[in-house]
Amino acid sequence: MRFASTLLVCVALLFQVNEAPATVHSATAATDSTARHPQNEPTRLEVLARLGDVDSQYRLGRYYLLGKGVQKDPGKAAYWFEMAARKGHVLSQRILATLYFSGTGVRRAPAHALRWFREAARNGDVVAQTAVADMYYRGIGLRRPDLKQAWRWMMAAAKNGDPMAQYRVGLMFRDGRGTRVNLSRAFLWLHVAALNTTDEALKQEILARRDEVGKRMSARLLAATRQRSEQFSQRYANNPATAQEG
Repeated sequence: MRFASTLLVCVALLFQVNEAPATVHSATAATDSTARHPQNEPTRLEVLARLGDVDSQYRLGRYYLLGKGVQKDPGKAAYWFEMAARKGHVLSQRILATLYFSGTGVRRAPAHALRWFREAARNGDVVAQTAVADMYYRGIGLRRPDLKQAWRWMMAAAKNGDPMAQYRVGLMFRDGRGTRVNLSRAFLWLHVAALNTTDEALKQEILARRDEVGKRMSARLLAATRQRSEQFSQRYANNPATAQEG
């Protein structure tokens, strides 16, 4: 069960941070002119960031992290991401968590990483939800693993449409990890995960796990579960954020 993968992905993507969607803000509107004067953008951003503009704080952190228009400085990047994170900027919260997890620009502190992943997760970031689940499952940043919290956050990510989280939820139902064993729900979540993943090799792996679960079920329960699976998966595929738990 690949419970470390989300954390590793967070670290791998750390230096491939994309711009967050623009938000309406009178201060950030002043940055529109930087398209004509890109060499001035870091200076403009720093002025706006020091005035408290959240989007500018995030973008300035990104500049220092990537070395875009300024000398790369992970420490300054962490500073500006934290300024934005404290004001509720979700992507900054997730990036800051990753910095603490990897020890980039700050002292490595898994407990701080868990705190900021959890903040982003509470604000609906699916990657952060699976990262929090990973950390609770493995006990990273904690005294010991907490499978109930791992279950809570993995289910949140699964409901929000993350195929890997759906796969893990299926396995947790199968094995009774953080929840009670429920083979019917295990089958349903594995079925959904297989439909939603775009990785063909992973899809075959998930289908194999699903079929193994099916062999452990009575013929009557399996038939009833199969009948339900199409409706269940379509519900999550069409509107995963509001679908009810399977």
